[in-house]
Amino acid sequence: MEALKVLRRNPLGGLRASFTMFDPHRALVVGGIFCVFFVLAAMLAAMRGVGIIGLGMAMDLGNVSLTENFASLTRGSFIIKAFLQGLGFAATLIVACALARIVFRGNGQLAGDFYIAGVSLLPLAAILLVGLVLGPDIGSPRSDVAGRTTYTVLVWKDAVLKVGTVFALAYSTLLLYTGYSKIAGIAEEKAALAVSSVLAVSLLVLSVIARNLL
Repeated sequence: MEALKVLRRNPLGGLRASFTMFDPHRALVVGGIFCVFFVLAAMLAAMRGVGIIGLGMAMDLGNVSLTENFASLTRGSFIIKAFLQGLGFAATLIVACALARIVFRGNGQLAGDFYIAGVSLLPLAAILLVGLVLGPDIGSPRSDVAGRTTYTVLVWKDAVLKVGTVFALAYSTLLLYTGYSKIAGIAEEKAALAVSSVLAVSLLVLSVIARNLL
C-alpha cells in the first residue's frame, strides 16, 4: 500500500523509491500482481462491452471493421477474448522488458522487469476501469433498408475513451522510460530506443492476437 501511495503522489519520480521498498522476490510478486490486475480490468471492462482494442487502437480486417466484429460477438466470447488479449499483452511486455534489459546491457534483474511491466500497465488498467463505468461507445444495432446491420458510435463516449487512452499510453511510456533508466540500469541515451522497441513488439503481438481471435 505504501508503494501505491508513493506512485500515486509522484508516478515517475517515485517509481525507483517504490521499487526499493521491496526485496527482489517481493518486487517480482508485486509486479505480477499489477499485471494480473490489468488482466482483470480488461475482463471487467469486457463485461460492459469495452475491449482493449476498442480503446483507440484502430485496425482493419478486410471489408469488416474491428468495431463491428467485436459488436457481433456474444458476451462470453468477448470476455474470453479480452482475457486472452490482456494476458498476452502483459506476458509479452514482461518478456520484452527482460530482453530489452539484456540487449541494451542494463544492470537490473528479473524482479525489476516484472515491476516495470506491472507498473506501466496500471494507467491502461485505469482507462479500462473508466470503460467499465461508462460502458461501450457502440449504440444498439440497426438494420437498414437492405437488411444490413449497422452500429452507431456514441461520439462522447468514444471521445472520452480515446482521449483517456492517449493519456494512459503517455503515462505508460514515461513509466517504462523511467523504469529502464532508474531500475533496469539502461543508459538514458538507450532507454528511449528500448521503450520504443518494447512498445512496438507488445502492440504488434496484441494486434496479432486480436486478428487471430476474430
